[in-house]
Amino acid sequence: MATATTLLVLDKKGRMTLPEEVRHALGVEAGDFLLLERTDRGSYELVPATLVPNDQRWFHRPDVQARIYRAEEEIASGRSTRTETPAEAQAFLDRLKVKSRQRHE
Repeated sequence: MATATTLLVLDKKGRMTLPEEVRHALGVEAGDFLLLERTDRGSYELVPATLVPNDQRWFHRPDVQARIYRAEEEIASGRSTRTETPAEAQAFLDRLKVKSRQRHE
């Protein structure tokens, strides 16, 4: 494992080489992306990253992630309904619509 402090030298273009043990600890290899994030303390952290295709960016929005988290919690706690066929799923959704209409009347 790397020591607590490793001296890195920048070349004329501002590049440096991460030691092998650091690359291994980050789980990165040639061609991978890293984010350089500023922390609340003013220091910087290297964070492994991936590119997200434009048609999948919606999934990573904070509001969508929060909804997914809540749904996963409900499933894990048993507060969900499982159906086996499309017909069962449609019947379940139809019952929810009826209940919703009854509450609003």
